[in-house]
Amino acid sequence: MINITEKASNKLKTKKSLFVSFPYSMERVSKIKSLPKRFYIPQTKEWEVPKSALNDLITLFQDEKINIKGSVTSKVEKAVENRVTFKQVDTSNFKFKTKPFDHQLEGFKYGTNHNKFLLGDEQGLGKTKQAIDIAVARKHQFKHCLIVCGVNSLKHNWKREVATHSDENAHILGTYRMKSGKLREGGNKHKLDDLKNGRDEFFLITNIESLRSKEIAAEFEKLCKDGTIGMVIIDEIHKAKNAQSQQGKAIHKLQSFYKMALTGTPLMNKPLDLYNILKWLDVERNSFYKFRNRYCVMGGFGGYEVVGYKNMEELRQRLDAIMLRRKKSEVLNLPPKIRQTEYVEMYDQQATIYKEVMAAIKTNIDKIALSPNPLAQLIRLRQATGYPGILSDKVTESAKMDRMVELVEELAETGQKAIVFSNWEEMTKVARERLKQFNPAYVTGSTKDRQAEVDKFQNDNSCKVIVGTIGAMGTGLTLTAASTVIFLDKPWNMANTEQAEDRAHRIGTTGTVNIITIVCKNTIDERIEEIIYEKKELAEALVDGKLDKTDKSKLVDMLLS
Repeated sequence: MINITEKASNKLKTKKSLFVSFPYSMERVSKIKSLPKRFYIPQTKEWEVPKSALNDLITLFQDEKINIKGSVTSKVEKAVENRVTFKQVDTSNFKFKTKPFDHQLEGFKYGTNHNKFLLGDEQGLGKTKQAIDIAVARKHQFKHCLIVCGVNSLKHNWKREVATHSDENAHILGTYRMKSGKLREGGNKHKLDDLKNGRDEFFLITNIESLRSKEIAAEFEKLCKDGTIGMVIIDEIHKAKNAQSQQGKAIHKLQSFYKMALTGTPLMNKPLDLYNILKWLDVERNSFYKFRNRYCVMGGFGGYEVVGYKNMEELRQRLDAIMLRRKKSEVLNLPPKIRQTEYVEMYDQQATIYKEVMAAIKTNIDKIALSPNPLAQLIRLRQATGYPGILSDKVTESAKMDRMVELVEELAETGQKAIVFSNWEEMTKVARERLKQFNPAYVTGSTKDRQAEVDKFQNDNSCKVIVGTIGAMGTGLTLTAASTVIFLDKPWNMANTEQAEDRAHRIGTTGTVNIITIVCKNTIDERIEEIIYEKKELAEALVDGKLDKTDKSKLVDMLLS
């Protein structure tokens, strides 16, 4: 029996605290010592903890009977009762609306046997369906499952997937009906109104940025504590890896009994990125600095830089204990990806623009190398290889754009479809115009109804190509109608490249997927290809802003050589 009593504080500087007592055992003492704030009171043989630690206490002692005394609300008492009586779900008679693949069935069984875990399947293995099925199997235990999207534009994709894979209703928080009858997404005020007034839908969907609102985060915290929200799914949880950011801190308000984190990013490549995720899943209870000192070798100027890693096997074991990760090559008999590079020569006027931009950059190379983000200083150079018309009203010829049109034309003649990616919306606008004869679908950050564009590409035979930015179209969408993926320019690292490629290479793919990168010879394009494929660690460090000044300078020199 674990006794928790709310009464006047002793050690803590608050009006009231929680006092915890139990029959002595090393295991129980070890659990309560994992809390960041706790004081032992020898006279009464009690542990004093803040009132805010109630949820943690319930989690720590979930397998034991908990008796709460004092002035706690009926909702809290109900939450405690619910939490300690949650049992393993009997799924023997569960009816799937859509038939799962074998690996999805394995994920379903794993998820219904774990109350907190990380589903780290590679992109394209259907993590969304697994999460929906697991939540529905537990529906009888709570009112709402909250889905938090790490990428804002995926909210509508989740709503659609809920309808596809279940008979449950889903509501995107903040959505309301106007007088005209049309639905519209409102801001934080509408989201807060939804939470305070209550909704009937089982699935509530929001974006991770909404957690930046203190009012919304507080309301989520309350609904999780009283058991109204019994399960939280955070998609693309690596977007909240920064424990010091607003949304990184706010995910810890989401202390539901069931927690499910989703990501396709291989996290062991960046050990420090694991801290906030493990903390949310109640695996890590130490401070970030203790975590860093345990797994990182510190050095450099002042000893504040991470120069290496240690105890990696221990960290891997901790991660493996709460993570299920499968690769496509292990569980699906998918046809292969075939990558190729198409080299083109810039036209004379295009090459002139490129040289002018290069000269301007080299004039300021020292400042660029020392800037916080040298990549941003090189955007104009990259755009010159794609479409110089972005930089000059007089020069609109582009070797890349012309080759892109030829490739799509060749594919269309044989009844095939293509995806065209660029980092920049300006580039996609030009590509869409150049490809208008192929009735292109189009997805960027400005697209209001992404799913309508996806449906057009997937189902309309006259639509032979979909054009979009890597940021808006590179995650969360299924574009398996494509046989070819064309990059006009690449992301800076391999992880984002593969994520974009996997819009076509996923469940539902029936043929070989060709990945074509169009590269202008003797330009920065070639150096980027080298970095992505041969210097992966360097690319990751560059994107994350973790290169020191010397490495930055060397990298900039290499890119401009």
